[in-house]
Amino acid sequence: MTRPIVLIVTGAPAAGKTTLSRRLAHDFLLPLVSKDDIKETLFDTLGWSDNEVWARQLGIASWNLLYQQVENLVATDISLITESNFEVRFADQRWQQLQKRHNFQVIQLLCWAEDAVVTQRYLARIADGSRHPGHVDRIQANEYDAAALRDRYTFLNISGEQQAVNTGHLDANEYSYLLSWIGERL
Repeated sequence: MTRPIVLIVTGAPAAGKTTLSRRLAHDFLLPLVSKDDIKETLFDTLGWSDNEVWARQLGIASWNLLYQQVENLVATDISLITESNFEVRFADQRWQQLQKRHNFQVIQLLCWAEDAVVTQRYLARIADGSRHPGHVDRIQANEYDAAALRDRYTFLNISGEQQAVNTGHLDANEYSYLLSWIGERL
């Protein structure tokens, strides 16, 4: 029996994770477990405000639900894509424990783009209102530092294959190459 594969899409805020993971989920017909989808459902169900403490609590609940969903899927040998800004200091141990319990394969995609591109995306999604209002992005817009965030969000220390993806220059040919590279591993 083939081990399930977890395709982890990670990177800094506004690095293109959600766009890429949704596209890959569609192209590979894989379930997608996204922290922001979970968090936004919790906001819509339980309420939201600009209160950073409330947003942080829902964020913690979102992480716990993400890991629970991933575990439920791999426990039944279902491959999947999961997407969030996984940070090594918080995520490594959880992923290592999950992988030890369920023996799944990992493919990590680290999304990135030039600092100016990521900053422009971040500010644009605040300005255009496309981001769920429960996120506290507006509070942090003046503190956004793409270079510092890029250094903070790196590959996780778990066994598996890794590929950096420049989402600022992901044209049709590069996306086709990425599909082929992932497809060979699936």
